[in-house]
Amino acid sequence: MMAVRRILPIAVPDITSYTHVTYALSVMHTDRDALRWVYSNYVQLFTWDWGHAIKVDHYTQTAEHHLVPCLGGSQRITRKMLGKYPGGFVNFARENIEEGYYVWACVDEFYIPGTSAYQNRSYPHAVFIYGYDDDRSTFMITGYFQNQRYGEAEVSYADMEKAYYGFEPEDEINWTNFVRMLKLNSHYKKFYEFKTHWVMEQLEEYWLAKPSSRRMEAFEETWTHQTIWGSDVYDILQLQIDRHIAKQGIVDHRPFYVLWEHKRMMNRRIAYMEENGFYEVSDRSKEEWRKIEQSALQARNLELKYLMSFNNRFLEQLKERLAALKQEESNAIERMLEDYARSGGKKHLHILKEEA
Repeated sequence: MMAVRRILPIAVPDITSYTHVTYALSVMHTDRDALRWVYSNYVQLFTWDWGHAIKVDHYTQTAEHHLVPCLGGSQRITRKMLGKYPGGFVNFARENIEEGYYVWACVDEFYIPGTSAYQNRSYPHAVFIYGYDDDRSTFMITGYFQNQRYGEAEVSYADMEKAYYGFEPEDEINWTNFVRMLKLNSHYKKFYEFKTHWVMEQLEEYWLAKPSSRRMEAFEETWTHQTIWGSDVYDILQLQIDRHIAKQGIVDHRPFYVLWEHKRMMNRRIAYMEENGFYEVSDRSKEEWRKIEQSALQARNLELKYLMSFNNRFLEQLKERLAALKQEESNAIERMLEDYARSGGKKHLHILKEEA
């Protein structure tokens, strides 16, 4: 007989900018062994330039589309297949949670209390279900609630049922048409180790603004829009600000939030490497990265100030901050890679090998 209540472990991860990154990380951050994979990745960035808008994201495989070693036991099904499940979505979610699976589903947030769309407009968006309580007929979920901040909430079975069936997906291959079940793979501990060299290689490609997609040509997609890699993100953000001022594009807060999280993640990675004896960064480099994180936070805050005031003065200050941040980070990365090369890792660094 199914238990009347089960809540799976959940954590607030280092990255909360997008669901396709955040939800899987919220599971991986509950397991210290999974952190070996987490902190080996999320170093390289890429940017899509659509002209009128841009998107900045981490170039790391996601559980939404790829195999992640520590989530190797995860699955996904279509809404059509789930429609054959006895008892509907609520019963499906409860039974999967009971089996230890987290349920990642797209729902209409019109029915999800606490979201900006609640009782306001139809808005299909992903939520992450990690627990249920039959006595109170509620699910425990994470998602994006007040002021679009990532957090936790409870949703009644009735509201969740309406939310799941409250919209039609755009097409059968669209992300809204899939339900994903995530579960930590009990066997991954045997075959994934923290990879310092991979961190440094990603960092080098980020610094040189080199495309990383060629490493995985079997998975490489043809993109119709321009793709910008690594540290060139600063240049495209400054260009986008100019477009916005000229009323030829828009600037929102998300790219600046990703940029700040990218620096915060680097500092947490540095601490993780040192605490676990994988690699020790010099005190000078640690101080530089702390300042870079603070500078990226200031950049994000300038964008928020603009959105509250629509005063272009903050955008001009933001452009100056981005230019300074790019130079500060370039200096820090160069020093860090040189230190790594001297410690014996030179064979892994492409640019230093070419100069040798």
